[in-house]
This record gives sequence, structure tokens and C-alpha cells, in this order.
Amino acid sequence: MARYSWRDSVEESAALAVDSLRTHRARSMLAIGGIVIGIVTVVLIASVLANVRNQVAMLFRDLGTDNIFAFHLTGDPYVTANEKEARRQPLKLEWVSDIRRVTTAAKDVGAQVIVPTATANGVLVARAGGNESDTVLVEGATPTLFDIIGAEFSRGRPFTALEDRAGANVAVVGASLSLALFGNESPLGRTLTLGGDTYTVVGELEKRRGGFFGENRQDNVVTLPAGTVRKRFGVPERVVIYVQAKPGERDACMRQTESVMRQLRQLSSQDDNDFNLSTADQIIATFDGISAQIGLATFGLAGVSLLIGAIGIANVMFISVTERTREIGLRLAVGARRREVLLQFLLEAVFLSGIGGVAGVSTAMAIGLLLTLVLTGFSAVAPLWAIVSGLGASILVGVVAGYLPAYRAAYLDPVEALRHE
Repeated sequence: MARYSWRDSVEESAALAVDSLRTHRARSMLAIGGIVIGIVTVVLIASVLANVRNQVAMLFRDLGTDNIFAFHLTGDPYVTANEKEARRQPLKLEWVSDIRRVTTAAKDVGAQVIVPTATANGVLVARAGGNESDTVLVEGATPTLFDIIGAEFSRGRPFTALEDRAGANVAVVGASLSLALFGNESPLGRTLTLGGDTYTVVGELEKRRGGFFGENRQDNVVTLPAGTVRKRFGVPERVVIYVQAKPGERDACMRQTESVMRQLRQLSSQDDNDFNLSTADQIIATFDGISAQIGLATFGLAGVSLLIGAIGIANVMFISVTERTREIGLRLAVGARRREVLLQFLLEAVFLSGIGGVAGVSTAMAIGLLLTLVLTGFSAVAPLWAIVSGLGASILVGVVAGYLPAYRAAYLDPVEALRHE
């Protein structure tokens, strides 16, 4: 019998909620509008952050989980240094051999050189035949760097130690740059010009995994031998040293690398490090911390929307109780239990907020799908936990917002309610 009462209560509450929506459309839509906005914000931002986090994690893990990155600045090598760190001296290419020789926990050591693409003579543009790219990034690399970061070649090879020492005009191109300059044809043996110099392509890299919003900037890089970069562009000002630890010895390698770097930088025991050491896991953890802060701020804004929605639903329910006072009194007079009345109005509030929750989740999923279609290689598909959280939040709002009006309805005096005009 209880089962039928519960079903009847749900069906009646649903019918009354639908009737309320139909009768007072503007009022009801305003009530659930805040719910929709709040749920869209929560689910969409959670979807974007979750997928960006996965892409970033893939990006840095692709560079090697056993690798230690040394740089004289904190953060992205492509970002302008802050005022505090601007006076730090860059690392030197010569230190690669020093670290390799001294650190017993290191399997191999390589270096990456960041070449400024904007110079006094203008922006560096890569050209091949009638094609060109002004979004090209130029980097130098020691011959072993490709193995250290696990770069895969779709065609060709990395350059050799001899080419590096000789400063040869050879280049390895990223997948996107190769497509822009050479189309679907093989770039091997063909030439490109960069800053007035001609380079022969000896290798093409596979498209890299991970990135930001589906883009991995390494796909737009033309990589030259580090010796060639020094010969052509002068002493490098941005050198990132990659130290590949032996399996299971990353912590020891980190300590040894720090010790050697301090000696090479001529730091005393009282001096703080004027360089930064990091690993893929640390970078991902830092990104997770930033994501958490963004998430908290977003959820705070979404909370305001949900609060507005809750107030709207509470107002709608108070009006509904007032309009149906005689009906409530009649139900109580003929034997309805107060808890049944309470349940009826509580379910009506939950049903209203649930409509807002479903609409919000559906809208967020539609926007996420659109982003996925527009941004190549990026996914903004809502994870299951975000969908469940969004629907759960909307139901919770309905319970909280509807309880006081439902309680008021359940504890009306039947006699006074029947006299209500």
C-alpha cells in the first residue's frame, strides 16, 4: 500500500508541477533559470577542466616521466620572465656534458634551445616553395634529445652528433609545419628557408599527443641542431636541459642534478637556487592546483546562480501553497496525513529544480559537443561525475528550497485553510 501511495504522490506532484509550469510559465521559467545557469556553469567548466587536464598530463608525460627539466626561470620557457627572475643568467649548452659526466643516476642528458621568432629584423617565417608559415617556432636540440623525450619520427631521422658539431644546415619538422609547407608529400631531402638561410629536412616527427585545447605547439616547431642555432643566432639565452634518470633513480638523479647545477652556477651554501628543476609529475600537480582554484571560483559563481534559483523556486512554492490553501485544507480534512502533504509539495519543488538540472546538463553537454567539433583534437565531453554532480546539485537545491513551503503547507490548520478565500 505504501508503494502505491508513494507512486501516487510522485505522479500527482509531477502533474501539479507541470500544471504550475503551464499556468505560470514566466514565473516558473524565472525560478528555474538560475538553476539552469548554475548547472551549465558547473558541468561545462568541469568538462573543460577535466579534458584540458588530461591533455596537459598527456603532453608532459609524453616528454618522459623519468626526465628532469632544468631551466633558469620558473614556468614555460616561451613566457617572458617576471621582474624577479629577469636578471638570472641562462643555462649553458656546455653543461650538458658536465651533468652527464658527474651524475651517476642519469641515463642521458640533452638540451633544448628556444630561439626568439621575433627579432629586430622582423618575425621569422618558414618558407618552402610557394608555401609559408609565420607561426613557426624555432628550437635547437642536442642529437640525443629526441630519444630522451621519446619523440617518434614518421619519416627520416634525427640529426647526428657530427651535424651538431659542424653546425650543419639540417632540420627536423613537426607534423603541422610539414603539412603547411609540404602538404601531404614527404619533406625529406627538400629545403626550407628560415631567416634567409636554407635548411635541408632530414626528419619529420609524428603528431604529438596532448596539448592545450587540442593543439601541441611542438607540431609547429622546426628543430635545428643546437650547434647550428649557436652558429646562426649566437649564444642562446633560453636553454632547457633534460636529464633522463635511470629507471627507479629519479629522486637520486634530481638531488645529483641540483648539486651539479649549484656548482656550475657557483652558488654558495647560503644562496638559494637561481634555477628551477621540475618533473612531469610536478608540472601536472601545479596545473592541478591552478585548475582547482579556477574550479573553486567557478563553483562559487555557480553557487550564486543556484542560490538565486533556490530563492525563485521557494517563492514559486510559497505562492503555490497560498493559491491552493483551500485544497490543502480539504485534503487534511478528509484524512490526508501531514507528511503526505509535505511530500507532495517537496516533490513538486524537486521536480521543478530537476527540470532546471536536466536542462542545464543538456545545455552544457551540447556546448561541450560543439566545442569538441570546432576545436580539432580537443574533447569537452562531460565526464559522468560532472553529469551526476549537476543533477544531484539541482535535486538538493529543490529539497532545500522546497522544504519550508512544504512544511508550511503540511502544518496548516485544516479549519482555517478551508475558510481561506
